[in-house]
Amino acid sequence: MAPRVRISIGGRFMLENRTEYGGTATEASLQALVVEADCTPRIGERVVGYFYSIGRVEGQVVRLMPGGFAIEMVTTLVKRDKLANQLTWLANREILNLPEDRRHDRVVPRDPRITVTNLASPAAPIPAHLIDVSRSGAAVAVRGDFARGDEIMLGTTPARVVRAFEGGIAVEFHGSVPDAMFDVDIRL
Repeated sequence: MAPRVRISIGGRFMLENRTEYGGTATEASLQALVVEADCTPRIGERVVGYFYSIGRVEGQVVRLMPGGFAIEMVTTLVKRDKLANQLTWLANREILNLPEDRRHDRVVPRDPRITVTNLASPAAPIPAHLIDVSRSGAAVAVRGDFARGDEIMLGTTPARVVRAFEGGIAVEFHGSVPDAMFDVDIRL
């Protein structure tokens, strides 16, 4: 059995009926992921999710627990290698009590729906979902070709892509989002 790492990573996931929910990945190994959520999928149900710093995950629900569930992940060899590196970093960060490399705390928004417009190749805005957001940046689940350095509009907020990952992007805003936007629903 692979070692498990305790984590707290916000994200979103979709069940087979195409309903989407916010959740927090609380434990991970190379084969499984435990998610805290306000829904109860059924055993054997296929789940697809996007979790910040882990990226896209998919698998089947193998266990239900109060306030969440566990999935057995289906991964490629390349994805498994990336996940192993990420989990090693997360485990070492906890053991060594290292701070997270972020300037601001991130939150999972109540309404994650947003659009992304790539200013390098302006086309129609692409529907997307915010995985999490802070005053200085966001993680976004979005389809499309994005590269580091691309200038985009996240809703109406200008931003720059700092990392592209399978199924999404991480962006840095050109200016900090005002504190007042974090007291109510986040509207970019």
